[in-house]
Formats: sequence, structure tokens, C-alpha cells
Amino acid sequence: MKNLVVIIYVMSFFLSAQNTEIDSLKTITQSSHNAYEVAKANLILAKLHERIDLNKGKVFAQKAFQYKLNDSLLAETNNQLGRFQFFTAQLDSAVYYFETTKRLLQKLNDDKRVAVVNISLGAIKLRQGDYNKTVSILTESASFFEKTNDSLNAAKCYSNIASAFAELELFPKAIEYSEKALQIFENLKQTQFRLITLPNLATQYYKNGDTLKAIDYNAKAEQLATKLGDKRSLSIIYNNLGDLYLNKDSEKAKQYLEKTLALKNELNLKSGIEIAQSNLGYIHLKNKDYPTAISYFNKAARQIKGKQLVFVYNNLREAYKGLGQMNKALEYSEKSNLLNDSILNSESQKNFMEVQTKYETEKKEKEILQLQTDNLEANYKRKQNRNFLIAALSALVFMLLLIYFLQKNSKRKRIIMGQNLTIQEQDFNQLLKSQELEGIDAILDAQELERSKMAADLHDNLGSKVATLKLYLESYDDKEDFSGFYNRLKKLMNDTYNEIRNISKNKNFGAQINKGLIPSTKVIAKQISKSKKIDIKVINIDVNKRIENTLEIQIFRIIQELLTNIIKHSKANEAIIQFSEQDNMLTIMVEDNGKGFNLNASKSGIGLINIEQRIEKIEGEFVIDTSEGNGTTVILNIPL
Repeated sequence: MKNLVVIIYVMSFFLSAQNTEIDSLKTITQSSHNAYEVAKANLILAKLHERIDLNKGKVFAQKAFQYKLNDSLLAETNNQLGRFQFFTAQLDSAVYYFETTKRLLQKLNDDKRVAVVNISLGAIKLRQGDYNKTVSILTESASFFEKTNDSLNAAKCYSNIASAFAELELFPKAIEYSEKALQIFENLKQTQFRLITLPNLATQYYKNGDTLKAIDYNAKAEQLATKLGDKRSLSIIYNNLGDLYLNKDSEKAKQYLEKTLALKNELNLKSGIEIAQSNLGYIHLKNKDYPTAISYFNKAARQIKGKQLVFVYNNLREAYKGLGQMNKALEYSEKSNLLNDSILNSESQKNFMEVQTKYETEKKEKEILQLQTDNLEANYKRKQNRNFLIAALSALVFMLLLIYFLQKNSKRKRIIMGQNLTIQEQDFNQLLKSQELEGIDAILDAQELERSKMAADLHDNLGSKVATLKLYLESYDDKEDFSGFYNRLKKLMNDTYNEIRNISKNKNFGAQINKGLIPSTKVIAKQISKSKKIDIKVINIDVNKRIENTLEIQIFRIIQELLTNIIKHSKANEAIIQFSEQDNMLTIMVEDNGKGFNLNASKSGIGLINIEQRIEKIEGEFVIDTSEGNGTTVILNIPL
């Protein structure tokens, strides 16, 4: 029995710190009054639950689907609903959602996302046994991604094309495309896609007669899936191993296949379950347990398509022969032959139509060429008769065109002049904003410089004098008569000296971030938390690279401004600063459990104005989610 063809699908969104992110998103859905933000949060929750709980994920997607005022968000929601339908084997519904997604994206002229959706449609055609359509759709998408240098999506296409070739038993071709896809996934460190491709390659090598490589690839896949705790992938790998041992060790194969069914039932995965059922039917057929075999084959036949259904029909024929029911055996034999001929005929017809189309095209080109030759002489005579009329009209047309272009040119100049004035006005406004922000930066820099200078003076001048006075007092001999006054004076000098040292040590406290943005944020959070009035946590989800120094300073100052506002106004006792990065976009979420505030009544505060101007300077954006009594969440999105 052919093993399950694993279908590459579009997957996204980081998994680390997932529980924290889910809780934050749920808070937005419950407290935000912005319908768009709520829909967006529900969509992200649906994506995060895709590999955790399909039923819960579908509920979140349906909630996001209720918002229909943004075509881009609606397209993404339809795509996610299509994915859930695919994973639960509702293929017709999945096609509906994916086609709706394509129409919305075509309306937005988003060719790249259209090509990505085509990967999903190609995967469905593969499951439905329409191999020509699969290869056609995915080849077109792969060509698009190759032209746009999108190697990741191209690799997804290669992997699904490989699965189609494997279904048609063209295993060398399937291995070629799978190896090409695997190389890209490894280069891009795409662990999840490697986990999908490894079992595919194992199956393809096995079907091509290379059992050792099949075992090796399955072992690598099982090790990786176990490490990630990916039960879905383990269900596919166990199915592969069941197929691998199908004709060598029936008992071992049965154990793996039963593990497959248990995992798929646990995860509510309908996709691929029919293959495990068919394989178990094959084992019972070999053991001459014909009724059990027929039961498994009938379950598989309800979902299975293409070449795999031919194999099921052949096995049902053998099972009924074993029971002596020759009429049923003949019925399934005829079904098998009809389906197999249909698949072959569709492929032959496709090849014929290609040749016929090419022939008809060449024939029409010859007829057109002959017609052009026949008409050439008649056209020449006709042109002679027209030349006189054309010459007379040309002067008139030229004058009309000249007047028209002069008027048009004059109008264009007026429009350009108006545009230039608008651009100059925009440049002037931008210059004013830039100068205003630079003025704020200069004030902050001057404050930090003055603080450093003051601390240095305290340390270098006053500190040395107090230290000298301390030495004189310690050397005083007649301590008995002067002891009471001496002890108080000595304590005062010690306290003063220690205070000066503390001020000096803190002279560089401010906007220094020489260790990097996130470490420096952790330092300032720790210093503030020592007050025991507020506990500030800093969470780094997946930011691994160092940010350019100038940008770090600007971001750090924004964080300082936000922390200052929390300390001064929020009355919070807990706050969280969370860093994440995706597609060269740094996202910072600062959240507190304070009293919140009325955003409309606080828009003109100097703190918010400073943050807005700094964000604008670094071409970022920020969103504030707050209301009285519900704390405050600030989300910063900054391009890297």
C-alpha cells in the first residue's frame, strides 16, 4: 500500500513564549473596543492553535471572520479557515475558502499571496488524485517564486510536486524535487518543513527500492519530531514505518499503524487516516482475516482518491475472493480497471491536446502568412489611392494635435507647479518635526552631560576633602574628653563620604546601552524593581541579533519614557516588557496592571508626544490599549 503523501502547507508564527502571547491576545479580545484589533487578535489566536487544538483554532477563526471591513484581513481569515477545513479532510469546503481568499487578494493586486494560496489548492488537488492539475498549479507558483527569489515558498512547491510524482510512481523524479526542497529548508533552518520533507523522502526512497535510505530518513524524522513534541508529524512517521515493515514484519507494521490511528484520533486529524486504515486492512488480508480487512478497506475507500483507491479496490477484490463471494470480487475488479483507465486516459488526453494545440497554432500561423501575402498587392494599390487623401488631412491633423498638446502641456505645468508647492509644504512640516525632535534629544543629552559633570565634581573635589577630614578626625588623640561629640561627628563624616561615593557610582546612569538594547532594559528594570514598589519583567521571545546603535538609543529612550509614565502615573505593582521579531520588524509590548487612563483625555501629554515623535523619527508605529481601571498595554512596531 502506498504510504501517506505528506503535503507541505503554509505555516507561520513563532512557538516560544506561546502561553504568554495567547494570554495577551485573549486580553485584547476581551477588553479592546476596536473591532479591527479584536478580529486581528482572534486570527492570530487561530493560527497559534493550529498545531495545538484544531477545534479551538476554528472557533477563533470564525470570530475573526465576522469582521468584513478590511479585505486584507478578510483574505487572511478565509485562508486560515481553509487550512482548518483541509486538516479535518473537508476538502470541498477548503477549496471554497481558498478560492475566496484568491479573489480578495487578486482584488488587492497581491500576486505573491495569490501564489502562496495556490500551494494550498495544489495540495488539495493532490489529495483528490488530480495529478495533472497539481503539477500545473504548483509549477506555475514555483516559477513565480523563483523569479521573485522567494526560495522558501518555491521549496514548498517542489515538495508537493514531488508528492504528485510519487503518486504517479515516478520515484526518481519525486526524490529529485524532495531533495531540492530539503536542501532549501536546511539552509534556511526551517525545522518544521524539514520534519515534513524527511518522511516524504523516506517513502520515496523505499518505493524506489532503497530501504536503507528510507530507514535512515525515517529515523531522522522520528528523532526530530520527538524532540519538538510534534504529535502530528509522529503520526505521519509511524505510518511510514508501518508501510516500511508491511511486507517484512506484519506485527511490527501493525504496532506502528495502530500508533498512527491513536495519534490522529487524539489530534482529531482526518487527513491521512485513510492510509493507515488501508494498510491495516492489507495486514488483515495477508492474515486471511477477510471481514476485518474489508471493514478497514471500506473505511479507507470513503476518503481515498487516485492511484491509492485503485489499490484499495484490488485488495477488496482479493478479500471477497477469499470469502468466496465472486460477484463482489468481480465488481471491485471492474471498478479498479475503470478507475485506472480513467487516470491513464486523462494523462494521454492531456498529452494529445498539447500536441494538437501546437499543430493548430502552427497551421493558423501559416494561413495568416499566406493571407498576408495575398493581400499585400491589394493593400499597396489601395494605399496609393489613400496617399493623396492622407497628405491633405495630415496638415489639418498636425495643427489640431499641436493645439491639443500645447493646451495639455500648459495644464500639466500647472498641475506640476501645484504638486511642487504641496511637496515643499510637506518638506517644511517634516523639517519642523525633525528640528523639534532634535531639540528634545539635545535637552536630554545636556541633562545627562550635566549630571555626569556634577557627579564627577562631587567625587573629585568634595569627596577628597571629606576623606581628608575623616583622616584628621581618626588621628585625634584625646578621644576621652571629646568622645561623645567625636563619635557623632565621625558617623556623620562616614555617612557623607558613602553618600558621595554612591552619587559618583551612579553618575553614568541614564541612556547608556553599551551592552545592547535588551540587556540594558533588563538592567534598568532590575534597578527599578529593587524599590519593591513595582516588579518589572523583561521577556525576549526571539530577538537574537544586535540592533544598530543609533536605533537602540532611540528605542531605549522610548522605553525609559514609558517606564517613567508607569512609575509616576499608573500605580501599578507589576509590568512586563516583551521583545519579539518577525520579518525584520521588531515588536515591543509594554504592559502594566495599573489604573489605566482615558486615552482621549491624555493625548496632549508631553510623554505621549515625545514617544510619538521618536517613533515617527525611526519610521515605526505604536498602539496604546487602555481604559480606566484596566491597566495599559503599549505595542511598538519598529522596522529593522
